[in-house]
Amino acid sequence: MLKHLRLAIFLVLILCFACDAQWHYVRWVTDGDSIVLDNGQRVRYLGINAPEIAHDQRPGEPFGEEALHYNIYLVKHKQVRIETDIEPYDRYGRLLGYVFLKDGTFINLEMVKAGYAHVLFLKPHLRYAKKLLAAQQEAMQAKKNIWQILLKESCDYYIGNRRSHKFHRPYCKYGKRISPAYRIIFNRKWDAFYQGYSPCRKCRP
Repeated sequence: MLKHLRLAIFLVLILCFACDAQWHYVRWVTDGDSIVLDNGQRVRYLGINAPEIAHDQRPGEPFGEEALHYNIYLVKHKQVRIETDIEPYDRYGRLLGYVFLKDGTFINLEMVKAGYAHVLFLKPHLRYAKKLLAAQQEAMQAKKNIWQILLKESCDYYIGNRRSHKFHRPYCKYGKRISPAYRIIFNRKWDAFYQGYSPCRKCRP
């Protein structure tokens, strides 16, 4: 059993190294935090979340189109290197990665710096958490793009989860389930975002 486990870990490390070492052209830009490589592999940017664009008869979110076009400007038809973290793929088969251009430009970081994405920390993928959060804090202070609307208050207070780094409306069923040991109260969205918490996708605070 231990032998098989070691072999599995070795194969994962080899896969991660292969992903990190190769350069690929960006064939298509899906939205502000997703691309498709020349080999057909879909890539989801790690550590950030950009506004959704309209699809499947669902309306887009504010600044979704702007984030898409900025991502196109940054990477389309350019060579990129994908640096993976602890887990290379998500449940949808997308490669999870930090995206770099040949000149060293860190695309995930650029999207946050421009105010077209907020941080989305999913443990154990925290390699660039401090750098991304520092960029977000600067974008918030400058009220760049999404920060013109994301900081508008929708509740008297918000419930944060220290484990998931998500924050919720007071009545959100997921917020109510948070153990007291991991619960934190924010009086403003600013405080939650500034500390690196991201909004719940269900209650959308």
